[in-house]
Amino acid sequence: MSMLKKLKNIFVVEDDTLIEAETGVKPSEKSSAQANTDDKAPPVSAKAPKARIDKATPNAKVKVDSKFANLLFKAIEDNNVEGFDYIEFKQSVQSLKKVEADESKRYQNAFAMAGAMGLTKSKLFSSAKHYVSVLDVEEKKFAEAFNAQRAKQINQRETNGKMLTQSIKDKEAQIKKLQADIVKEKKQLEGIESQITKAMAKVEVTKEGFYGAYHMVLQQIKDDLDKITNYIK
Repeated sequence: MSMLKKLKNIFVVEDDTLIEAETGVKPSEKSSAQANTDDKAPPVSAKAPKARIDKATPNAKVKVDSKFANLLFKAIEDNNVEGFDYIEFKQSVQSLKKVEADESKRYQNAFAMAGAMGLTKSKLFSSAKHYVSVLDVEEKKFAEAFNAQRAKQINQRETNGKMLTQSIKDKEAQIKKLQADIVKEKKQLEGIESQITKAMAKVEVTKEGFYGAYHMVLQQIKDDLDKITNYIK
């Protein structure tokens, strides 16, 4: 069995829809091995890198992209420590599932067998922390690539979206101003039309006055011409 396939078998349990990350001993099933082992060592806890991107909640069942799982397993494989260490210990714990139902006993029995291979609790913890560091390196590389891709795929679109939002607001403000101008100019137009009506009425009165006088004088002249024609031979 290849190392990569072995790591998959050790670390993941697959079903139709989920690849569930195996997180070790549950809080309700804490192993008594720490109390019974003389070789003390600090808890496994590499300093987590500063938050760069939102991460999934630990211990939660999440859908995992197999290509990323393979990438992390490949990184562990490439950085595998020679000899019997955390990886081999975990494999032993996994293999004992077939014969031992109690989780704490599986860990104790696996550690007892590992002791014969020269593995101490201190070495077990340090090798586990080594693989945590390997994963942290991969997480940092992923975060950098993710942020670059986000900048390329999202940030520019967000900038464009903000520009369009502002453009829309500006145009809406222009529309409101134009609408206000239209209302104002309509009132002005109504005033002008009223003035035109009044002016036309005044002009008509002037015209009628002129033509009244014109026709009066003209008719008198025409009457005089008729009389001259009739009276003077």
